[in-house]
Amino acid sequence: MIELIQRNISRTLIVFAMIMLSSTTVAQTSGDKLYSQGLELQKKQTVQAQRSAISKFASAKKLYDSAAKKKQCDDAIAVSNNIIKTISNKKGRKNNSPQNAKEALLKASVLELSNEKLELDCRGRSVTVNISTTEPEWSITPIANNDGGAFVSVKQHADGHSFEIICSANLSTRQRSQVVEVRAGDLKKTLVVEQNGKPTILSVEKTVVEFSSKGGSKSIEVYSNSDSQEDDNNNRNWKVVSSPSWINVVGEEYKEKGFLGKLGDTAKSLVKKNASSAEDPSVVTSVMKIVVSSKNKNSPSRTGEIVICSESQQATIIVQQN
Repeated sequence: MIELIQRNISRTLIVFAMIMLSSTTVAQTSGDKLYSQGLELQKKQTVQAQRSAISKFASAKKLYDSAAKKKQCDDAIAVSNNIIKTISNKKGRKNNSPQNAKEALLKASVLELSNEKLELDCRGRSVTVNISTTEPEWSITPIANNDGGAFVSVKQHADGHSFEIICSANLSTRQRSQVVEVRAGDLKKTLVVEQNGKPTILSVEKTVVEFSSKGGSKSIEVYSNSDSQEDDNNNRNWKVVSSPSWINVVGEEYKEKGFLGKLGDTAKSLVKKNASSAEDPSVVTSVMKIVVSSKNKNSPSRTGEIVICSESQQATIIVQQN
């Protein structure tokens, strides 16, 4: 008897959940329909049409669940209010010259974007941007940078009220940006897309290097994936931030040693891959040559810090001289 009751309760809960899901879907669909009706009314340059459009947008907002959809309605309501204000300001003016007529028409026309700037991470992704305009047609065009670089593509949605910004992954550590131009009639808006570079990697072979009182030079490897080149450090992708006066640091090109150094580039890459399959291929190995001056044997030992950086990342090497 108890099992039968439990089964009945389970069935009731499932049916209730399906009804609620269906109700939510219907509400969202009804909201989209009201929003589209509002956009059509918005194209008519009358106060009455704009007030009707605002009513449609407000009703759609109540049916939407997502914050993005609700904001879309708020943006559309703001556009209609601006149109009403423009129409009201035009009343009573009696200058009918062709130039003034064109200016009045341009002021009454509206082009609004839900975003005028996008800040994205380094991953490839797409973002939907909503558009509100009184013009019957509009276009979107990615503008190539002065150096010819371009990483943004666009796709206009079939609903006629939105478009998609598509960004490829940024494989560089440097931030990049590109402008997308939106035109509707004589109106123009620009959307700036900024994409961060991938995280900078910086590490060193050793964090502690020891010298005798005689001083001398020792070299350690530095690993970084940065795209920067430091002129004051032999074009290495890192630089020295600080070091004591008795320590001199020079950046040098990395050269393979021993058996691996005698192999060709292809063979080297195979050996490296087998040694560490997780190695980031964008990480460049360079050499830090540390030169320490001599000191009196009877004087106390001394310790100094070398701080290097690669873009925003820092690494510290402790130098000890006995």
